[in-house]
Amino acid sequence: MYLLGRDDPYASAAPLMTAVAEQVLDTALQVANASPHGRMTPCFLACLDELPSTTPLPTLRVRMANERALGLSFIYAAQTWKQMVVSYGEDEARSLLGLTNTLVVFGGGKDVHFYRELSDLMDDVRISRQTVTDGPGGVGTSRSGENVRVLRPGDIRRVPERHALVIAGTAPPILAKLRRCLDGKDGQQLKSELEVARAHVTRARADVVDVQARTAAALSYARDHRLTPRPNIVGGSPSEQAPDGWLK
Repeated sequence: MYLLGRDDPYASAAPLMTAVAEQVLDTALQVANASPHGRMTPCFLACLDELPSTTPLPTLRVRMANERALGLSFIYAAQTWKQMVVSYGEDEARSLLGLTNTLVVFGGGKDVHFYRELSDLMDDVRISRQTVTDGPGGVGTSRSGENVRVLRPGDIRRVPERHALVIAGTAPPILAKLRRCLDGKDGQQLKSELEVARAHVTRARADVVDVQARTAAALSYARDHRLTPRPNIVGGSPSEQAPDGWLK
């Protein structure tokens, strides 16, 4: 099931999409509780792209904490950390971050504070240094240990394209190389299917009657039949009302 929308302050579909997503997740939870295995088999995946903008689920923290054991998995994505803070508040956003098992961070961001926290999260690595000195008394060597950051905040910002920093559980951080879904033979098939879908949508839109034409036709019908628009509160019996929402 796919829900598509955008973050538009004047015509936002986020409340409706959030309600539908909550209903779907509630249904999945009921199925998991009713299952003889005590969980969803196979697992149910809720992939929430652009979470703060399109489907800011108010129950996400509770679901991530309790429902993963029932076979409900969650993947959520946000463009910036500040989006999460604006949508959920600082405490709620940090709770979601703490419940996230795997972080996948892309480069190119401008949030210095968030990158600094990630750098602290990866901790330091202990390295050994050897110093060689050449003086009048001869050549001497000394060894010392030093703590060095795995990745500095600026290094995270400079993560190259098609790469991502992955911080998973207790494992050491890795810099993963990614492959786009549109690459290769399968990607060519996806592109061809995309072109077919776009052509189908274009043909469907061409068949839709223009809004101005529909308005003019409705006004013409009203003048011909001496109808007036239905007010907010309509009196009279149903027989006095036209079936198309106009009054005789």
